[in-house]
Amino acid sequence: MTSLATSRTRLPLIDRWIAALLDPQRQERTVVLSLAVYAAIWTAYRTIATWPRDVHADVSELYAWSRHLAFGYDKHPPFSALVTRAWFSVVPVSDVTFHLLATVNIALTLYIAWRTMRRYLAPEKALFGLALLTFIPFFNFIALKYNANAVLLPLWALTIYCFLRAFEARGWLWPALAGLFAGAAMLGKYWSIVLVGALGLGALLDARRGRFFASPAPWLMIVVGGLVLAPHLAWLVEHRFPSFAYAAAHESDGLLHNARDTLSYLAGCVGYAALALIVWAVLLRPSRAALAESAWPADPQRRLIFTVQLLMLVAPAPVALLTGVRIVPLWAMPAYTLLPIVLLSSPLIEVSRAALRKVLIGAAALALAILAAAPGVAVVIHTTNAPEPYEYASLLADDIAKEWQRHSSQRIGLVAGETVLAETTAYYLRTDTRAFETSDIAALKAEITARGGALVCSAADQPCLAKAEQIVAGQKQILRSKVWLSRPLFGLAGGTVQDVFFLVLPEGPAK
Repeated sequence: MTSLATSRTRLPLIDRWIAALLDPQRQERTVVLSLAVYAAIWTAYRTIATWPRDVHADVSELYAWSRHLAFGYDKHPPFSALVTRAWFSVVPVSDVTFHLLATVNIALTLYIAWRTMRRYLAPEKALFGLALLTFIPFFNFIALKYNANAVLLPLWALTIYCFLRAFEARGWLWPALAGLFAGAAMLGKYWSIVLVGALGLGALLDARRGRFFASPAPWLMIVVGGLVLAPHLAWLVEHRFPSFAYAAAHESDGLLHNARDTLSYLAGCVGYAALALIVWAVLLRPSRAALAESAWPADPQRRLIFTVQLLMLVAPAPVALLTGVRIVPLWAMPAYTLLPIVLLSSPLIEVSRAALRKVLIGAAALALAILAAAPGVAVVIHTTNAPEPYEYASLLADDIAKEWQRHSSQRIGLVAGETVLAETTAYYLRTDTRAFETSDIAALKAEITARGGALVCSAADQPCLAKAEQIVAGQKQILRSKVWLSRPLFGLAGGTVQDVFFLVLPEGPAK
């Protein structure tokens, strides 16, 4: 026993890692720990690489929504805001914890994909497939910005997992969970209709459809999903479908542009997975027979998986051509968790220990190399990209807070202005926000008179400044300031933005 332990400690770290991943007693724990390290690496990368800039507009928008939960918002349904609210009820609000939310979301998705793969793949193949997903930028780079696209990652993975379980066996639990998560996915973004359609059409095309549709399973999915969606549907009716209007606004400019956009979507779906496909092909060298068997497996459950995976990516294309809606490959972000099963489940494809070692080393090396490059990425962003006004909103918020504290001991009631700058400034002030574009100016004037607050505009945004002047006209306690904001990085000067803010002090005793 002692000699065995000693020999283990002498193994290279990568081999000890692989041994733990393949050990039935340690596998689950090691996968979880590996994904935790993966999340930590990408959190560090995001934090360092974006150091010259403030949080993205999508992030500050979610924070604004999360402060006032509702059954819907003007752009998207409410699930991403609900997750944001839940997250910040247990961790403090900061840029780093927002980045951590995104990476935990990615790691959770990869874990769900792993659990799905383990049902259909041998341990070596499942580990190879898990590593393969990390070569798809939807599971790192692109999903590092938590928004209505990123929130779909675990929801689609959970829905698929539960749907496949429901299709395999009778019962009520898995169909109910599939309906629950499908409804939640629709509450994340309406693009999830693609998932629902792919699962439904996949079931209809399956040879076992008679048994499935004769069972309570599909109807239980529909009922549970409908119950989850019901409050949002009522909100849509009450508010005259604002998020539907936002979704419908993505239209191509004519038939030719629509065809071009649709082809770009299909090409992009392949392009995003290209590195993973290259790694798979180079390391495993599948034969023509293996490729043919993977494309149309003999096993009905594997065939269902292939059909659902294909439909999730391809089905939007004909719909887009018929309706004129413009689709982009970014929206396919949550549609790849079944790809490793499609690529690896054929009995004609073998994953050797050497191939597994190479793919794991490649995945780890890629993540660490990108982390090492983060300071350089930050410098490139800082020196080559002129900042947008909202990207220095934390500096603007600091100036506003200092000036406010000189005149009032009360909290800043709200920030209003052009949507993106106002929301991002409000995020750094941890207060409410209002957008000039969607607000009733008279009502906003009354609210800011009662609560006090700040109006923010880019110095070059004349329409915003005109609305701000309209709001502050006749106010008793007004402070105006124009600021030049710049942020150095590693001793390098950055770009400068010019902003104007108006402070409307609240009614009541001053400081």
